[in-house]
Amino acid sequence: MPAVRLGLAGQTVSGKPVGTNKTSRRKARLGANSPLKRRKDEEKENSQTQKDIRQYFPVRGKRKTASELKKMERDGIEKAVIENREEGMEVFYCEEKGYGVKAIRPFRRGEFICEYAGDLISQKQGMERELFYDSRPGGVMYGCYMYYFQFQEKSYCLDGTIDNGRLGRLLNHSKKNPNVQTCSIGIQNRPRLIFKALRDIEVGEELCYDYGDRSRSHIDLFPWLAV
Repeated sequence: MPAVRLGLAGQTVSGKPVGTNKTSRRKARLGANSPLKRRKDEEKENSQTQKDIRQYFPVRGKRKTASELKKMERDGIEKAVIENREEGMEVFYCEEKGYGVKAIRPFRRGEFICEYAGDLISQKQGMERELFYDSRPGGVMYGCYMYYFQFQEKSYCLDGTIDNGRLGRLLNHSKKNPNVQTCSIGIQNRPRLIFKALRDIEVGEELCYDYGDRSRSHIDLFPWLAV
């Protein structure tokens, strides 16, 4: 009696064993002209092409969000303030206004310029100091360098009257054509006052901002306040 073997689904057949040779069937499906073989060859070729492209052309990184860019800008300003950075400027003398500051390199709109550095005091203390400065011989003409501002709903004054070697206190006034603006920012739990470019600034331009002083008595003493 011929040998009996179990075939598919438990069927009994005689003669050759009945079964599925998975390896041979897979090789058949991957024959040279089979669709699956052609697809795999194309995928391999595309993968190699992409690899070659990346060797010569760097892949562009992920585009940063608006919040990420804003954080980068703030971190840069904070670092510049902490380091007392004052780059791209020089002091000059003007007969009409006295000492001033001009750009020796271009500044782009919104770029950090420098800090208005001085003694941080309350608004009340600032007004008291102003009276004291004015009471000195020639005090009104000598002037003072007081900047009043608000930060987080509190009023402050930065007194830069005493020469501290910083450039921010020397920036002059321009009502009609300012190219710099002030901004308040909190750094290391302390309000700071900084200057940023109001527009693009060219080399040689004087750096000016609007003092906001519209007092008639002050304009009479310092006519350039009206300019």
